[in-house]
Amino acid sequence: MEYNKKFSEALLHLVQRINNFDFYGAFKRLGCIPFYIDGKRVGIISPEVFKELETYPDVFKVVETSPNNHNHVKYMNMVHKAVYLDERFTTPEDKTEAFNKVLLDMREKDKFFSLRGWRNETYGVYFRKKDPPLCHVERSGCALFGFIQYGVHINGYTYRDGKMMMWVGRRSPTKPTYPNMLDNMCAGGLASGLGILECARKECEEEACVDDETLQRLTPAGTISYCYKDKRGILPETEFVYDLEVSPDFVPKSGDGEMSMFYQLTMEEVQQKIIAEEFKPNCALVIVDFMVRHGLLTPDEEPYYSYIIERMHVNIQPPL
Repeated sequence: MEYNKKFSEALLHLVQRINNFDFYGAFKRLGCIPFYIDGKRVGIISPEVFKELETYPDVFKVVETSPNNHNHVKYMNMVHKAVYLDERFTTPEDKTEAFNKVLLDMREKDKFFSLRGWRNETYGVYFRKKDPPLCHVERSGCALFGFIQYGVHINGYTYRDGKMMMWVGRRSPTKPTYPNMLDNMCAGGLASGLGILECARKECEEEACVDDETLQRLTPAGTISYCYKDKRGILPETEFVYDLEVSPDFVPKSGDGEMSMFYQLTMEEVQQKIIAEEFKPNCALVIVDFMVRHGLLTPDEEPYYSYIIERMHVNIQPPL
């Protein structure tokens, strides 16, 4: 695609908007506190959440830390407090139940906006994604602890008369987040117990009624990662991205009501929708990643090319 100044400015705004929170620098500048399970740092607590966690001393322990403790210095320099899940919770089941009781109590007291969107769905809490989850936490509560949330996004595309076309969906008006906004053809959070490809196939089948034969073409295409803070809390996220080339006569159909409508757009039309901020922000980022990988966004034409790519892969993972 040819250089478009408005698109370039929209991309710059997008990556800055979706990375409005420094996952590691926040400790020093914003008074945030690290959160640990089994001695592993898995989250970040804002001052307002910290005040509430202190009211559950049988579940969470506040520990004074020394600036000379290298484990803390590695992440945040001069942090003087940390919050630990009490070590008496030894199994994933025990830890899961402890979180559930606290979050249900907070929900009953209407302590936090995020818990008004209770999903009855859990996400695994990981130190590193390659390892088994330490426990499972209600999806709407993850942002209160700054747990890394994982999801899958599928770029559905085809060719018509030699021209690349992309299928995008419009989110249902009843969605608890970003209702009525444009989305990738299929996407969803990585719920507890699901494998990554399994989740991708599930979202394709449920959201767009993709048939088994077409699903054989699902192609893993990497990840994007970012971190932002909004009224729900702190959201470090990693999305597993798939490309799915569908036949020209394929038409997605909503299977579970998550999408109200689907559109087949040219890439130029997609570009205009991104400029107009009609997409859910992380879905727009997935499409930008698609454009980079398919040579539709190039370093000679896009002045912010390297910056944009860097901001699609921010560091939210612990060191190996």
